[in-house]
Amino acid sequence: MTITQKLINNSQPYWDDYIKHEFVEELAKGTLKLENFQHYLKQDYIYLFHYSRSFALAMYKSENFEQMNFSRQALNSILDEIQLHINYCKEFGIDEKSIYEQNESPACIAYTRYVLDCGSSGDLTHLYAGLIPCFVGYAQVADYITQNNLSVQNNPYQSWIDMYSSNEYQEAANAATQFFENLCKDLSQKQMKKVQDIFTTATRMEISFWQMGLDLS
Repeated sequence: MTITQKLINNSQPYWDDYIKHEFVEELAKGTLKLENFQHYLKQDYIYLFHYSRSFALAMYKSENFEQMNFSRQALNSILDEIQLHINYCKEFGIDEKSIYEQNESPACIAYTRYVLDCGSSGDLTHLYAGLIPCFVGYAQVADYITQNNLSVQNNPYQSWIDMYSSNEYQEAANAATQFFENLCKDLSQKQMKKVQDIFTTATRMEISFWQMGLDLS
């Protein structure tokens, strides 16, 4: 069993609550209200900003050029795709002005600042322990939807499902997982307990982010 799978198992029942959240279920069935998806997309734009900051911090926390290069590639990928996210928002009736003027939700503040704090006060492994639940989780959410044939025909959110079930995203999630595994492979039991705590907390934060979309909070 991989280190990441052990972390997932030890984070139950939160992990299943994250992957099978009501937001995910409604998105898969196409019954999610447009205003809920729009709210999620606008908050996700803010999330991506702080997600980018996390990878910039990861470069600073790197101990060699190989580590630095992986985080640099991840950061460049996000920066290159920000305009794509803005264009995607437009497809759902969200203009750039409303994206920029959106107030950051408490769920987004709590999640992103927690990850940044883990990276600032800890090392690169702690930072990636907070980042991996997003990387891996979205890949598993897409798998959960597609493997169980949850998506309906003419689903307005099919493009979102396709995005995270794509080979490109799945390969990126696998690469991030392998990078994280290498960071963890020589850690002591005590050190892994800290990694587990961060991983589980970040998973709980992901649940709150979905709930934020449902509650319009």
